[in-house]
Amino acid sequence: MAKMIADSWVMAGVRDMKKSIAFYAKLGLKPAMNRPYYAELNLPGGTVLGLHSIGAEKGKKPKIAKRMSDGGWGIMLRVKNIEKVVAELKRKRIRCSKVETAPGGADFTSLHDPDGNRLVLVEMK
Repeated sequence: MAKMIADSWVMAGVRDMKKSIAFYAKLGLKPAMNRPYYAELNLPGGTVLGLHSIGAEKGKKPKIAKRMSDGGWGIMLRVKNIEKVVAELKRKRIRCSKVETAPGGADFTSLHDPDGNRLVLVEMK
């Protein structure tokens, strides 16, 4: 799978994107990418912090995380051809969630390590 990974970053689920961006701005961080449901902040040292909305979409009920590992922090791994990667992981008996499309068009799936730590595979469109 490592051959399929293009890059990685840390991500956090946020309930209010504007409020979260304002918080990080107070720390001197400005979004390198800023979309309504996703933002990336370049941290000193080369780490990228991705903020993704787990709040309500316009006209829909708020999406509430089912468990702490569904929100909060996680590691995101950018891949090419997410369907192929998921099929390969399935052959290796690693369970992934259903591939979904986030607002803005990125396809993603998540999986958990044996301790419940979340990894999210994402293919940006």
